[in-house]
Order: sequence, then structure tokens, then C-alpha cells
Amino acid sequence: MNANEETEIKKEFQLERVILFSDAVFAIIITIMVLDIRLPEDLRNADAAHVKHAFVHLIPKIIAYIISFVLVARFWRNHLKMFSLLKDYDAKLLTFNLIYLFSVSLFPFGVSLISANVNPASAQYTWGVNFYIGILLLSTLTQTLLARYLVNNRHKLCFDTDNLDQILKYKALRLNFVFVPLIVAVMIGIGYLSINSLYVMFTFVFYGILMKRIIKKYYPEKSNSGPILSRLFRKRKFIFARPQLVREEIDNQ
Repeated sequence: MNANEETEIKKEFQLERVILFSDAVFAIIITIMVLDIRLPEDLRNADAAHVKHAFVHLIPKIIAYIISFVLVARFWRNHLKMFSLLKDYDAKLLTFNLIYLFSVSLFPFGVSLISANVNPASAQYTWGVNFYIGILLLSTLTQTLLARYLVNNRHKLCFDTDNLDQILKYKALRLNFVFVPLIVAVMIGIGYLSINSLYVMFTFVFYGILMKRIIKKYYPEKSNSGPILSRLFRKRKFIFARPQLVREEIDNQ
């Protein structure tokens, strides 16, 4: 084994360590979030009414966990997509990756804030929603920074350099450099005017819908893509329509 082969093997091993470390961080984040969902210790000898009341009290935490699980899983999927393209790494990539992992690691604290008080009129709920949305925005921005670094250094770090923009959907993703500061400005304005914090959530939902439309505009889905149920439905429609197409073809002949 020559020196070049040893260097490549060492590089591949180090890159695998980076990926495994990142996956472990995401797994720990999800585990910490679910640990917050637990019944009080004093329910061992409680009656059915108290147990029911405790379960009802856990519903906001369960909903917050489900939403956060989906979001963290989406961030992990995007991270997996980016790092599956790597052939090498450098110090700046590791720095951007650590910043990204730091932002996502704040999710358990954000979940505890929004699930502790579900009264929209309370100041605690308002701060919890604002902080949770802030974590989402920070994670989105750091993910975009990581993607931009890969795009700008594609020839040094990545395998599939020609299709990198298509895979990462970077034309749409880079708009986060505009949308994230804009949403922060809206949040500051809502807080300054003492408007209901639910408008912050509506703003973020509108941002998600807008980004979805922009991604579809830049990168239209092919007929064989999309959710599995929609693909099966399209296939079933084709099967049902096929006999009619065959009869029309025979009639035309």
C-alpha cells in the first residue's frame, strides 16, 4: 500500500467519523425530547380520574414532540443528503457542521418552553413560541450556510459536482438568506406592537408554504417522484385508463 492509498483510507475514515458523530447528535436530540414526556411519580396509587387528568396534561408535550420530531428528522435528512455527496472535508466544513448541530441541539429546550404553558395570552407562551421559531430559523440559516459552503467548494469536497445544485435545491435554498432576516424583523415588529404571538406562527407557516412553491418552480417533480401514496394513485389511474386507451387506439386503426 502506497502513501496515496493510506492517505485516502485515513481521509475516508475521518469523514465517516464526522458523519457518525453528526448522526449521534441527532439521535440524542430526539431522545432528550421524548424523555420530557413522562407521568408524575405520585400516580402509582392514584385513581382513574387523576391518571386521566395527567394524560390530558401531557397532550401539549406530545404534540410538541411530534412536531419537533418531524422537523429534526427533516433537518437530519437534509444533512444526510449533503454529507452523502462528500469525498473530502476541511476545517471550515467541520466548523459549519458544528454550528449547524448546535442550532438543532436547542430543540429540546424549545420544546420544553412551548409545552410548559399553552395559554396564548401568557407572556411565557409568547416567549416560548418566539424562542422556538428562533431555533427553527437559526437551524434553517445554518443549514443554508453549510449548503452554500459545499456549493462554493464543490470541486474540492464533493463527488457529483454537476448535479450538486439540483440535489441540494440551492437556487431555492439560498433565498433563506433573505427570508430568515425578514421573518426575524416581522417577529420583532409583532413583539414591539404587542400583537398575539400566534401571528408569528402564521408567518412561519406562510414561509414554509412559499418555500415549497419556490422549490417546485425551480425544481419541478417528475411523474415518478412524490409521496408513495400519490405515486400508487397515479399508477392505479393509469391502469384503469389503459383499457380505454387501447380501445381508442384500435378504433383509430
